[in-house]
Amino acid sequence: MNDNRSVQRCLAILRSFRSGPGQSLTALSKAVDLPHSTVLRLLKTLQGEGYVRQEGTLWSLTPQLLEIGFAALANTGVNDLIQASLQALADRCSGAVNIGEKGKDEVIIIARATSETERRKILVVNLRVGNSMDSNSALYSALDLPEDQWSIALYPRRNVTTIGISLFSGPVRSLALGLSVNDDDYSREQIESELVHDLRAKRDEIRRLMNLGEV
Repeated sequence: MNDNRSVQRCLAILRSFRSGPGQSLTALSKAVDLPHSTVLRLLKTLQGEGYVRQEGTLWSLTPQLLEIGFAALANTGVNDLIQASLQALADRCSGAVNIGEKGKDEVIIIARATSETERRKILVVNLRVGNSMDSNSALYSALDLPEDQWSIALYPRRNVTTIGISLFSGPVRSLALGLSVNDDDYSREQIESELVHDLRAKRDEIRRLMNLGEV
């Protein structure tokens, strides 16, 4: 039990670095709600394994964690063919396309493609593979939806609309496919007819490429 709790606490500390590098012991202790002595002991363990480093009074993650990250990416099932397929849709719609996998209370982006037009035109959110999105996002809402349903999220301040559909839902993992476009390019009617149709067609293609169940 103690070993399990230690692992959970180490993972919580690693996740707390999402707010950025150069975290103080006080900040980390507050983030994980643990005493300074406990966090310091776990940091020393992680430091010994090469996953964090100390610079003065601040702590940061090391590039060695990328080994775990790359191993995780290799297990997502996303290859060059799937990435090219996502890019084709992003370019055709002048938007951004994401594949997200269900996490604990969030959806984790495991593949992302953006068009050059999107990068110039849409106020780009700093999203990339490995980032998470909360339950208010269309990508999260699309997880486990029935085949004929889709989700939508409006971002009027950014002039962006996002739609999402379920890509795969199973006992081990659930995936969703999302598309974000600029509101100046598509009316709500076009989004609900043309883009939802395009997203469903892309879902069939990606399922074949990922070998996710029957299509």
